[in-house]
Amino acid sequence: MLIREFEMKKILFLLCFYVIISGCSSLSQSTKPSIDGLSVAGSLNCKSNEICPIVLVEWDKKQNHKLSLETVLISSYNYYDIKSITFLVDDKAFSYKPTGLTQQKSINQLIPRHSLNSFILPRSFLEEINEAKNIEISIETDKGNIKRSVYSETQKSMLYLNFIKLDATNFKK
Repeated sequence: MLIREFEMKKILFLLCFYVIISGCSSLSQSTKPSIDGLSVAGSLNCKSNEICPIVLVEWDKKQNHKLSLETVLISSYNYYDIKSITFLVDDKAFSYKPTGLTQQKSINQLIPRHSLNSFILPRSFLEEINEAKNIEISIETDKGNIKRSVYSETQKSMLYLNFIKLDATNFKK
């Protein structure tokens, strides 16, 4: 009787484990950004102790010859007022002002503070980065600049790869 009860608990445990694993697996697959909707999120090349901006880029729905870019900063402690972004492409600067005010969200104490702002970039920006050897982004905030690598010959960020994917969609006009 004791052995049978142990086997039943073991079977129940394995069944619960399987349900949890399959649920997590399907969740992670469904939340991956994809190029199908022409909207992809990308992270930058960051060190483990740095704030690592998340950047969502897609073709602008109103002006389809331009890119819509959203920059999100996530911090446990601070909100940021995102004032501008500058891409340094082989030391050539491309600066952009936000389309509106920075949105700041906090759901509760367990979820970090999110600061988000949107930018519009010309399609020609994709042509500028095609032959680049080094690309960095500098995000100007009220707490100073956050400068991160987007691309170098030895390290390609997800953002850079997403720019290349968008350029390959030929959604040019």
